[in-house]
Amino acid sequence: MNEKWGFIRETKEEALKSGIDKDTGLHRTGLEEYLTVIFPEVHDWVHNQVIPGSGRRFRPDYRSEKIKLIIEFDGLPHYKDPQNILKDEEKTKFYTNLGYKVVRIPYFIQLTNKVIQQLFGRTVKEPMFNEKIPSLGIKGKNTPAYLCGAGIQRMKKEFREFPEQLKVNVDSLKKQNDEFNTGVSFLE
Repeated sequence: MNEKWGFIRETKEEALKSGIDKDTGLHRTGLEEYLTVIFPEVHDWVHNQVIPGSGRRFRPDYRSEKIKLIIEFDGLPHYKDPQNILKDEEKTKFYTNLGYKVVRIPYFIQLTNKVIQQLFGRTVKEPMFNEKIPSLGIKGKNTPAYLCGAGIQRMKKEFREFPEQLKVNVDSLKKQNDEFNTGVSFLE
């Protein structure tokens, strides 16, 4: 596959370490690379640092003081343990109370032009992630079959906000014809 934009990873370094996606053959792209296109005027992104004076040791994935925005990339572990889900809710509330807008990006939602508009209210002219590429697959062990019950409920709720990505993923999982390893029925 020769797509410019790959599946999101928290950083460019992690994207390189993760390598090629086993299900699609697509590479990964660090979130900071997406941010430079989505927010070309913002240069104060702080990665994985405690917010000074906040009184908590939470370390948001990316934070901009200029636009009072926190972005969290929620990888697979955020859907496998109910305690992680509760902690994400706690962090979102905490950051919001500090005056930040919080955007959480689930691992199965990719930054297509439509998603960027929906999450950030930004129009990007450059074609971003190809919305026809599914995010879930058996080889990547990232399907609903690998999630806890609370994670499946969270995934279903978040997919409702992005119906085009739900459709492409459900269609892809059905084609794999392996309910045990896909858990596609959990999304239907």
